[in-house]
Amino acid sequence: MELKWSWLPLVLGAIVLVWLVIWFFPTPFRSTPRDAVLVAHAQRLRRIPRFRALARRRELEMLLRVVAVLFLIGGSIFLSSRLTSTKTHQPEVSNRDIMLCLDVSGSMTSYDEQLVREFREIAEGLDGERIGLTIWSGVAVTVFPLTDDYEFVIEQLDQSAEKLAAYDYNFTAGTYLGDDRGSLISDGLVSCVDRFDRPDEERGRAIVLASDNDPQGKPIFKLPEAADYAAEKDVVVYGLGTPGMTYDPGATAGFQDVVDKTGGSLKIMGEDGSAAEIAQGINDLEAARSKEPARVSVLDEPGTGAALVTAGVVLVVLTGIRRRS
Repeated sequence: MELKWSWLPLVLGAIVLVWLVIWFFPTPFRSTPRDAVLVAHAQRLRRIPRFRALARRRELEMLLRVVAVLFLIGGSIFLSSRLTSTKTHQPEVSNRDIMLCLDVSGSMTSYDEQLVREFREIAEGLDGERIGLTIWSGVAVTVFPLTDDYEFVIEQLDQSAEKLAAYDYNFTAGTYLGDDRGSLISDGLVSCVDRFDRPDEERGRAIVLASDNDPQGKPIFKLPEAADYAAEKDVVVYGLGTPGMTYDPGATAGFQDVVDKTGGSLKIMGEDGSAAEIAQGINDLEAARSKEPARVSVLDEPGTGAALVTAGVVLVVLTGIRRRS
């Protein structure tokens, strides 16, 4: 700790010293009062037990008052000089990006609302990550880009769930090409991988891919190629499959191969703890951390001065009460 105005205690100390000299030593400013009464043969008076007891009490009162004055002066010096402490904080920021990737093809109509609800649970289980949402069928469309504004993320996910529940096709506009192609999981995955910005930064990246893996039409990328592309970009893919997908061993196996190749896992929506397990898996990723410039904080420490002043006031009050009694 240090004093912000270090010169002030010297000035105040000099003033106090001058005052003490004037008080304790004969000076032109301090002379014997003209109305003082001179008493002869006071030695007999001083030997009286009652006088001696009163004198000792008086000396104690004066000592306590002197101590009180010193406390008040010391506390005032500390408070006026502003005793401060300096703390240096080196904040660390979690650099982890999560892209929620939702299949909005026709075969997913009855599942999408619940999937977005699970996305919301996953988002609530994270802390500090940037989160984005992309929907796709034949073409991928960004609903909202990566952001660490969690209030905005939750609001957007709630609105998305409401629109999907109301079969609001304006929400999925732009994801259809006007032909028979749809639910192109491989192209959707590649598009979601490309939604990650800051490619030159060391960041943990993950995709939560929700689909029934039931592609219609010819995609640009095959599913193994999309998995290789995600693995090449160090993106971990976590899958959320639909209950109906479990009746298609080929769809399940293909989806499982994608998540295995990237180090993720596959869960079926509606299973107990599926969202929590995905959130935990994302939290277990080694998050790249960057250090921001050190921040120096100067904090006032009024405790010492306030304690001395308080003690001085208490002593003054106690000695005053004692004298009246």
